[in-house]
Amino acid sequence: MKIELSKYSGYCFGVKRALNLAGEALARHHSDGKKVFTLGSIIHNPGVEKELSKQGLISIDDIGDMEDGSVFVIRSHGMSPALIDVLKKRNIDIIDATCPFVKKAQSKASELEEMGFFVAVIGNKEHPEVCGIREQVSHDKVAVIENEEDLELLNKKEKIGVVVQTTQTIGQLKKLTGKLLDNSREVYIINTICDTTKNRQNSVRDLSKRTDLMLIVGGKNSANTTNLANISRENNLRTYHIENSRDIESAWLENAKTIGICGGASTPEKDILEIKKKIEDI
Repeated sequence: MKIELSKYSGYCFGVKRALNLAGEALARHHSDGKKVFTLGSIIHNPGVEKELSKQGLISIDDIGDMEDGSVFVIRSHGMSPALIDVLKKRNIDIIDATCPFVKKAQSKASELEEMGFFVAVIGNKEHPEVCGIREQVSHDKVAVIENEEDLELLNKKEKIGVVVQTTQTIGQLKKLTGKLLDNSREVYIINTICDTTKNRQNSVRDLSKRTDLMLIVGGKNSANTTNLANISRENNLRTYHIENSRDIESAWLENAKTIGICGGASTPEKDILEIKKKIEDI
């Protein structure tokens, strides 16, 4: 049995940066008693979230649950500027761990509005990154486009500017933007899919074509990992999206001479290596 790991696998730059900043904050405030909070998951990986929780990181669903004078880490997905303003007024020490690629998408969305475009954000409606990008723009000047049905939200706008969730697939971007000309006389597209995402998706696409079995490793709530699994399934129906080595079923390995493994952007290398070892031991 041959096991091949994807060339682009495990933590991306933005995730590493967010985890480093969170870790530094936890270490710095361990002795002074200040609590360290984040809104929702700092990254989409249950195992990593659990470890950070043990270290003292407190994940909340409402910033109203925070204490004044505490520490707040903006997660890698970014955050609404309105919420950040609320925190600033409460004497909260804010640490911005927003991924630089997400920052770029936020900035481009704002620039498009200033240029007179109605802004279309292509991505998953409920994803925190998309919510943060959307909220850079006036509420009546933006729409989130997740599928073809959502294109009706644009209502024949004269000028449409497009940005995209950094972890979307290029296929989805092409499919939806190709139909925008039916709704507008002018379409300006800014491809804000990050380079790491592109490389990772291309690597999985190639690996899935020459393996008998593909294991895509990462949180079930991770958009980029889910997209990797979908890309893999286009070429290899024996594709499984798992979170850790415990999810592996021995029956999957039957008649599999070549196995490919790829971790999502929020998947630590140790999880990938544990999976490789478990397969070797079966």
